[in-house]
Amino acid sequence: MASGNPSKTYQASCHCQLIRYNVTLSPPLNDVNSWVVECNCSICARNGYLNVYVQNECIQFETIGLESDLVEKYRFGKERVQHYFCSRCGSSLMAESIEPGFYEGVKALNVRMFHDVDVRTLQRRQVDGKSL
Repeated sequence: MASGNPSKTYQASCHCQLIRYNVTLSPPLNDVNSWVVECNCSICARNGYLNVYVQNECIQFETIGLESDLVEKYRFGKERVQHYFCSRCGSSLMAESIEPGFYEGVKALNVRMFHDVDVRTLQRRQVDGKSL
């Protein structure tokens, strides 16, 4: 995150609040230069993901981290990306590459987990993940 640019920290959690975390985005979601990714691949479409891509150091877990047994992990296809879900409520939290050199140090966070964000107002960028 470059210094001097506007930023905002968002609270986020799964539905049952078992997994809570804070995310700092620069620019903030309401900035004219900010957008979320709406991918048409099977898992994004089925789970309703609206993703922002965030450096790992911009995410601070308040409760359990992703290594906990209370966080379900799922891979499919080429198994390059691991998806994370709450084991209690099933919320689709985020995903990250597990393939070295492929988006290392970045997580795709589902903005639908962010508190007090009206996703209807966000600029969306369509991605054709089906073709990948």
